[in-house]
Amino acid sequence: MKKPIVKTHKLLDEVNALADQINAVLNRKEKARYFESIALLHSFIEDMLKWLVFTQIVWNKSEKGVMPDGELEQLRQYCNQLSLYQLLNFGLSVDLLSYSLFRRLDAVRIERNQLVHQYWLYAHKGKAQILRKKLEKLAGVASTLVGKLNDLVKQTGMDESYGFLDIKEGKNLIP
Repeated sequence: MKKPIVKTHKLLDEVNALADQINAVLNRKEKARYFESIALLHSFIEDMLKWLVFTQIVWNKSEKGVMPDGELEQLRQYCNQLSLYQLLNFGLSVDLLSYSLFRRLDAVRIERNQLVHQYWLYAHKGKAQILRKKLEKLAGVASTLVGKLNDLVKQTGMDESYGFLDIKEGKNLIP
């Protein structure tokens, strides 16, 4: 029996493709896609935080030497199960996030929880401009996180050869 082939994507390529997609929605003023783009950015932000927290933990631990067998996998599972609230607080505690970025992201978290319940108000009352402002705000926060990604890659010396920047299709963001 053959093993199924798992397609792998490069994280940086996917980030750039998402940025292009969001910019196209904003530039073309595709009102019908604002909410979809907002949901996509919320997912991206949470997944990016999982990856950043995981990578920061691994980097911090690597300074102490080689990790025991199984520890990397345990950390991977742990980070994949963290909520956005937990990720934000963890990121703040390990100096991954500045306090100002933490506050911006926490506002995004609170707004995300409210947005789902208020979507029908925006969609059915012709409030596309409100959704657009939310989308622009999220795009700014996502851009800041991509900057953190670039900083962490530079700080750790990590490049695509380590496999940390590979995403397996159908899997969580963390490799």
